[in-house]
Amino acid sequence: MKFKNNFFLNNLNGILQVISVNLATSFAGLFLKRLNANDELVSLFNSLPAFFSILAIFLGGIILTNTKNKKRTTSLCFLATRFFYLTMALVPFLPKNTRPLAFVILYSAMNFPNSIAIFLWQSLIADIFPPGDREASLSSRNSIATLVGTITTLTTGFLLYSISKTKSQLISLYQIAFIVAFIFGVLEVIVLIMHRIPKNLKHAEVSNENNKISIDFIKNLPKHKNYLIFIITIFIFHFTWQMAWPLFLTYEVDYLKTNEMWTSIISAINGLAMAFGYKFWGHFSKNKGNSLAITIASLGMAVAPFAYSISNKIYQVTYFVPLTGLSTSGVMLLLLNSLYEVCPRENRTSFIAFYNLITNITLVISPWVGMRLYKITDIKTALVIIGFLRIFSGLMFVIRHKIS
Repeated sequence: MKFKNNFFLNNLNGILQVISVNLATSFAGLFLKRLNANDELVSLFNSLPAFFSILAIFLGGIILTNTKNKKRTTSLCFLATRFFYLTMALVPFLPKNTRPLAFVILYSAMNFPNSIAIFLWQSLIADIFPPGDREASLSSRNSIATLVGTITTLTTGFLLYSISKTKSQLISLYQIAFIVAFIFGVLEVIVLIMHRIPKNLKHAEVSNENNKISIDFIKNLPKHKNYLIFIITIFIFHFTWQMAWPLFLTYEVDYLKTNEMWTSIISAINGLAMAFGYKFWGHFSKNKGNSLAITIASLGMAVAPFAYSISNKIYQVTYFVPLTGLSTSGVMLLLLNSLYEVCPRENRTSFIAFYNLITNITLVISPWVGMRLYKITDIKTALVIIGFLRIFSGLMFVIRHKIS
């Protein structure tokens, strides 16, 4: 009975979360561009959130990994994150020349409570659902939430594009979207609190005084060979994945002249592909293994930079989005499954937090590397180079499988 109740609540939490997050973040990059941000601020927009994530994992993680009530702490961190949506709604009231930087700072600072919330939530889910049920629950949550998120993004994009007649009206609609996102965020937290945590189960985390990231924790990583190999692979993969993010936004806005409507259409197609992908990769990995599945999915993601480089109109992006959406859903699902596989039960929260630390370290650096590559070559050449780097990082999962 508890499993069925938690299964339903997890799906409902995912629905409310994706509505809240998509309302606030799906068009955040375009909102920044509407505030007249330059290329440097676009790069900062992609990398600065990771800096706050690193601070969160070091400063917040030391205290919160030992929390006595993981569910309550996770809920409070998510609530603090959603509160930032209200502050972002206030940005247009600032002087025009300060708005872009203010938005980037607020958007980035939001990652401090959000990063703590995410790694604690990942640990909480591992406590609530046993292996087997855990994979089914995550797959169901992701599929349903992605469909709802697709509808949310498509509807929001249509309203932003069709209702606004002037730039000032468009900015006002963004403010309304941020406020509505906060309301759904509060509902999301309420549902999270309603989850029931089973007691005295074999899969639950065993925590001791060493459950924090420290020098000793890092020194002991070689004792966990599979986890260490996974982390090295993840570092390389995320670096090549994240390099392209500011280039995609720059190419769509400055070269393909996208708008909110086209962004929502592309997001909708991507979301539908991802919703199908979560189910597909769940079955595929169960039959063929996680290693093969994540290798194929990661190589599929290498298509995006190449496809962008040959696109001359924004509608051409829709031709390859289904493949990249399918691949991305596989990576997102299978990386989390792989993380749970290699994390020891003892002090699991710290191992999950360290994983998040590594991925955010790459995110601080890689968008700047990608943008620098664009500046010293040109945007199409930079995208092609990143495409080949993504192929290399995808093949790293094959190497990891052979040496683990």
